[in-house]
Amino acid sequence: MKFRIITHGGCTDGYASAFIVKKYTSYFLPEHDSSKIDITEVRGLQPKDIQLGLFRCQKNDLVLDLPQPKEKVLLWCDHHSTSEPSEGLPEHYYWKKTPSCAGYLLDLAVQKKLPFTKDLQEFKNAIDIMDSAAYSKNDIMDCFYPKRSYDHPSILLRLHMIGAMFHTKDPNLNDEIFRTLLSGPLGETPLEGKQLWDLNPFMYYKAQLEGYKQWREAVDTFIKYNEESHCVVQDNREVRFIPGVPDRFYAYVKFPQSSYNLVIRNLDEKETQIALGSNIFHKDRCKIDIGSLCKQIGEKFGSGAGGGHYYVGGATISVRNSNKALEFILERMKEGEKG
Repeated sequence: MKFRIITHGGCTDGYASAFIVKKYTSYFLPEHDSSKIDITEVRGLQPKDIQLGLFRCQKNDLVLDLPQPKEKVLLWCDHHSTSEPSEGLPEHYYWKKTPSCAGYLLDLAVQKKLPFTKDLQEFKNAIDIMDSAAYSKNDIMDCFYPKRSYDHPSILLRLHMIGAMFHTKDPNLNDEIFRTLLSGPLGETPLEGKQLWDLNPFMYYKAQLEGYKQWREAVDTFIKYNEESHCVVQDNREVRFIPGVPDRFYAYVKFPQSSYNLVIRNLDEKETQIALGSNIFHKDRCKIDIGSLCKQIGEKFGSGAGGGHYYVGGATISVRNSNKALEFILERMKEGEKG
């Protein structure tokens, strides 16, 4: 039987989730003869593709790390708080608020007697840290800034090296690498496989580190701290070009007193993208559910694309509403700070 894996594209957790399901398919579909399971395609999508009906799923699709499709599919698994179902789920539909979707999938497979080896445990710990932004300050320095030696990279750093391969500024290259990594023979974990390391992830990672440096230098000229809302605001709408690669945690290094970070940019003449996060070193400062706020923003100022987790989220809205949305967000944050 032929199946497609539909996963969160350009996302390390989306890649790892697709890997786990493709490698260990029989644990998720035990009623199917494993020798006859044929994964014909792995496709990466963005949450709005599902939310806005821009992509139609099919009955034999396995949908991972994405909102629940309107169409009936064979398997759905997600961990985002804004995807929480309002009613009971059918067979092979799974939702739980967990640090990562890949980690949740491993938990499900282990419940069905997949041996939970040391390598799988170490991978799960790393992807949980990465996707839930549970980094320590040492982790940030280890993964986002250059080191003197890379002779013995940590599991978390190796995961960052792999993620760098499909986080370039060329979406076509990202998609091709994403598919290529998942098309050949798979190792025990998403960190293993001759084909993977033959593609030289370290080369992509070194370029990414240089990109982080260029990006930090560029945004230093216009990134601002809003005292009332305790929010770092990066407004890219009037910036014609920002070199390098975004460092999503730089705001908390530059402004350690901050509670939140907001990035706003125009995707085109019609759509604006908003990304929100909370200070990963002081999550106790987060007084609002950011994922729920992003869902509300998407519905109030756009076509309904928005959501995420308690501490991080994003939304796509109409360009004409972007100023109103920015004011709305900062006001909500200010109210949260007042308790």
